[in-house]
Amino acid sequence: MIKDLRDYIQLLKEQNKIDIVDEAVELSDISLRMREQEKRGKTILFRNIPGFEGTSMINNLFADRSFLAAIFGCAKESVQELLEERYSKRIPPVMVEEGPVQEKVFLGEEIDIFGFPFIKHAPKDGGRYNSAGIVIAKDPRTGIRNCSINRMQLKGRNVTGFRMSPRQDLESYYNAAKELGQKLELAVAIGNHPLDLLAAASGPPRDVDELELAGAFRGEAVELVKCKTVDLEVPARAELVLEGYLDPQEPWEPEGPFGDFMEFYVPVMDNPLFHITAITCREHPILQAIHAGSRDDVTLLGTPREVEIARMLKSMNVDVRKISLQIVNNYLTGAVAIRKQLEDEPRNVMMGAFAAFKFLKNFVVVDEDVDVDNPKEILWAMSTRLRAEKGILVIPNAVGFGRDAYGIHTAKLGIDATAPLGHWDEFERTGGQNG
Repeated sequence: MIKDLRDYIQLLKEQNKIDIVDEAVELSDISLRMREQEKRGKTILFRNIPGFEGTSMINNLFADRSFLAAIFGCAKESVQELLEERYSKRIPPVMVEEGPVQEKVFLGEEIDIFGFPFIKHAPKDGGRYNSAGIVIAKDPRTGIRNCSINRMQLKGRNVTGFRMSPRQDLESYYNAAKELGQKLELAVAIGNHPLDLLAAASGPPRDVDELELAGAFRGEAVELVKCKTVDLEVPARAELVLEGYLDPQEPWEPEGPFGDFMEFYVPVMDNPLFHITAITCREHPILQAIHAGSRDDVTLLGTPREVEIARMLKSMNVDVRKISLQIVNNYLTGAVAIRKQLEDEPRNVMMGAFAAFKFLKNFVVVDEDVDVDNPKEILWAMSTRLRAEKGILVIPNAVGFGRDAYGIHTAKLGIDATAPLGHWDEFERTGGQNG
């Protein structure tokens, strides 16, 4: 099993899944090069960024599920099942005295986040952003640790904007710190083991420590080191860590715009400020960027939520064959292939999926002969098997994606595109499936 991002890069080299760029690429050109590379379906590593000598930038760690399969040493089709198997076998992290992430330490006037090659992702973005850090915090009331991924706009040498989504666990920590009159300490690990990122993006129940989940995915404990200026622990083999705090008593400041995962610009909005008290890193750190709405983003965010939905449906005795939240370049629409056991079972399947993942907006249920990763296949099933008068489920006034000024995500749409039970011989496919 790989130990860190550098081991993962070596694995990608061995499997010809990465392009390494040694010629000079200006910081302002990296975003466009990344977008071009995402279409190629390979990771890209920039090792020569003028003005940022000694620091590299990597993108597209999760071009598709085959990259996760490479980590696990399994078939692409087995990734979901393997993650589901490991999900409940959590392994607590272990403390170590020292780690590579603290080979260099910057304090006080030495701190300058602009000295690292964080990029402007989209043309109208409000500035340069850190988009791929694991944010680590503890509940001020219980001490339970939480990991998440939050965008951070660079604003000063030791301060960034900080976006918390409504109803995010971290928001509850922030509100608790405000009630207690405390600052909320944070540590942001950048350049992580890919399975640590996957765990941070999973969104498990609030009492689950994502670093224990990372241990489950890895099959071994995550090694942690104590931070230098805050009472938190971080992965010892990460590439770079920002230590600091949010002050709930401090006024929020404008942040944005930012090109988000729905391929719109999030408008300028007031958000908290993250004050950096230390930067620690490896010699020659490798930073990571994630383009919102890319296949990288969807694989990272969608895969663990597919597991959550699978766990829910299997607890309902649904014969699940495959789940996908990767039909389009966001995870608000999904589909499941099942072997139907009862005529009205798909309706329960839809409700189970919406209960398992609150942001899910549209969900299609199809038969096991349909490839749920292929939008053409799903449209084919809807065209040939959907009985709209009974196969459409609309759930109004439900909790959905939090940033929703126009009420676009407050209703759920479920679609039953399965063949009538007991009439399979009349709906068997000829073998000329859509490509």
